[in-house]
Amino acid sequence: MPERIDRTERLLNLVICLMATHAAVSRAEIQRQIPGYSDTASAGAFERMFERDKEELRSMGIPIETVLDASGDVQGYRIPRESYVLEGIDLTLAERAAITVAAQVWSTAAIAPVAGTAVRKLEAVDTGINDWAPAELAGSVEVTSTDAALLPLMAAIRADKTVTFAYRTPTEDAASEREVSPWGLRASQGRWFLVGFDEKRSALRTYRLSRIVGQVTVTARGRAHTPEADFDVTALDRPDDEAVVIATVRALPGRAASLRRHAELISSDGSHDILRVSGLGREALVSRACASAPDAVVLTPDDVVTDVVAGLLAIRNAHAPVPR
Repeated sequence: MPERIDRTERLLNLVICLMATHAAVSRAEIQRQIPGYSDTASAGAFERMFERDKEELRSMGIPIETVLDASGDVQGYRIPRESYVLEGIDLTLAERAAITVAAQVWSTAAIAPVAGTAVRKLEAVDTGINDWAPAELAGSVEVTSTDAALLPLMAAIRADKTVTFAYRTPTEDAASEREVSPWGLRASQGRWFLVGFDEKRSALRTYRLSRIVGQVTVTARGRAHTPEADFDVTALDRPDDEAVVIATVRALPGRAASLRRHAELISSDGSHDILRVSGLGREALVSRACASAPDAVVLTPDDVVTDVVAGLLAIRNAHAPVPR
């Protein structure tokens, strides 16, 4: 019994065959040359298989031409190299990372085969193939049923429209209405977040998609507020719709990594670094400051200092020995 030829291998062989010559390749020659066609049970079976393969390749954007002779009969088929061969693509590390993340996002969706095909094509022509997957890109990004709001939010961002949705924060028993000018979407620690301008609160907010209740409605109104030219959605890291807090922190050199990830160095005397921490909400900032103690001390603002002290005292009391 002849060895069964994988369908993907057969399609690839068909592309190679039709690109190998400038002349048209007849059906008889295609059947004779390509494994998987030559062992078909009948001429009719070959015709049906070849027609399916030809249409699939065309649906993928591969320009298969039907060449006619002087009398108008089909002479054969070819793929013009000038219409299909890609020039060298030189992608930056950031561009490769973005494509890799995009393919991960759609890996469980209906367009997963298309996403995978696109990545494989780019890997084949990118001169940096050995460095395709950036080392800094850890883990994977997926879309789950709790992120159903993702597609309408993407549509609203592309169309510059506002959105409305019901949203429930961890401290609320019931969801409340939000009207937002969406600025961007980001993934962090396996969750999706919307960053946008809350029209009712007149402030920039971040919303966890899994806390959106019901459907997202894309309105007919354009965005009332748009981001600045240097706006970076990835620089924001705060839970739900908590406002950003900017803090000054004194830290030992090489310590307090969770705070340094969101900080810039203001000054250093060799024994201590002074950091400006931004992009975190109050809860995240207090939590990371407590976890970094005693290697890091919050200097400002005063209300955050108070919360950190209270948090550290609560930790001490929770672990204090029980009096006898």
